[in-house]
Amino acid sequence: MSHSDVTMGSINHNAENVMLRNEWKFAYTAAKLAEAAHTKLDHHDQRIAFWKAKKDEVMALIRSEGLEIDEKIVLQYSSPKARDWERGAQVMVRNDLSTDLDECVKKLAWHTDKRKDYDGWLQALSAAPEERHELDIDDWLFFFGRV
Repeated sequence: MSHSDVTMGSINHNAENVMLRNEWKFAYTAAKLAEAAHTKLDHHDQRIAFWKAKKDEVMALIRSEGLEIDEKIVLQYSSPKARDWERGAQVMVRNDLSTDLDECVKKLAWHTDKRKDYDGWLQALSAAPEERHELDIDDWLFFFGRV
């Protein structure tokens, strides 16, 4: 058997006869694609609402208990020097809350960007709903893939 033969079960297939999935095309109307874009748009709207609420929750926690103030001992003397006041205290956000806030902001940016993409596609595809488009696998996943 040559290297170009592929064995599947008890059937031998010549590799030249095996269909290449990356070359497959799927035809859809623009209306069907617009419907899929709308579904993705709704998903990203829901995620934006979730991450906004989570960000508000983290911000409230930071305000209530997440600030740490590091005041230098020198400021406790009865007459600190002028330069002591300049570098006397540092206000910091707890690391865990800072990390949580950073995650919220990144997720909001990502979902906002995706929402913009799908909204644009929804508008464009809705403009000519009867037009047919051929999708490759990446296109299909963009519109119909699991979120």
